[in-house]
Amino acid sequence: MRSILFAVLAVFLIVEPATGQGRITEERSSVRTWRDPDLGQALIEGVGTAQHLWIRGASGKVVRFDRATGERFVAAEDVVDILADGTHLWALIALTDNESVVRDLRQPEVAQRRVSFQGSPVALFSTGAGPGVLTTTTVLLPAATGWSLRPTAGALDRRAHVSALTGGTLFVGYNRGEWGGGLRRIDVSTGTVSFVREPGNALCEGRLNPECRPVVGIVPDPLQPECILVGASLAHLSARKGEVLGVCGDTITSVFEDPLPVIPNSIVSRPGQTWPFDSLVAIDAGWLAVGQDRFARSIRGVVAMGDVPVLQAWAGLRISDEIDDVIFVEGACCWGSETLVQYRVIAIPTGD
Repeated sequence: MRSILFAVLAVFLIVEPATGQGRITEERSSVRTWRDPDLGQALIEGVGTAQHLWIRGASGKVVRFDRATGERFVAAEDVVDILADGTHLWALIALTDNESVVRDLRQPEVAQRRVSFQGSPVALFSTGAGPGVLTTTTVLLPAATGWSLRPTAGALDRRAHVSALTGGTLFVGYNRGEWGGGLRRIDVSTGTVSFVREPGNALCEGRLNPECRPVVGIVPDPLQPECILVGASLAHLSARKGEVLGVCGDTITSVFEDPLPVIPNSIVSRPGQTWPFDSLVAIDAGWLAVGQDRFARSIRGVVAMGDVPVLQAWAGLRISDEIDDVIFVEGACCWGSETLVQYRVIAIPTGD
């Protein structure tokens, strides 16, 4: 009986209409082996200026693209994370298992900082006084001579979304797909690590439940400096749930979600489903969430939806024209059936 149900489920998922960046496989050979020669099988994130695009790939390389000519240059390798900070673009570069260096890719003359630690590097974060470094065991804050080390009371996992330092607190979010992820709070002064979630007794009950809610991005709240905004989203089998949440202290509120239209007899477009998205990035005075074929942009608390624009071939990539200080770039393969494939799209803010 279970095999019959799964077969029916697969049929419904295949016939669900596809939109946006879907393209027939005949248009492109080897669609499921999408790979950039420098950046690897996925583009993770990017930063833009008037002159350049800087993109970090799954290969661990950061590539700088000249926006006028399309010329590419490998700016760094073995990169764990990048952080745009005013006129700086900091890169956390692994040297050994327990040693890294923080380097400014936009201003190479700026002195680099070596980082030695126990555990493994997780991410960079903004402090207002330069970049900080989070490892699986320690928070490292910039100091006049080197780093101020703040051990954490519990070990963290790698591959996390990390907030800016917010009122003495770091927020760390994980995306484990259908296995959840959730949000942690680190009190930098004490090292305490705790979950940020609403209580609930039933399975998956409560906002930011770590068993069910993957975190796809964390950005500052432009309207409340002591708060953050968290993107929690999942599209798995027939489930669709995406939401931007505000976190202020212990209070979690819903800031944005877009209900999907209900289609009769559809197990995907059923009541209670909301638009899922893959990423949440900060833009000037707001945020941008990007899904497979649509995006949501919030400016000073006002949210507008739009379709991902047409992507065109450029410098070995597929990118859009710049739209309101954002460029959309095809980032990875893929969803869909054997005849119709959709690609992950990332958004690159271009404000200096």
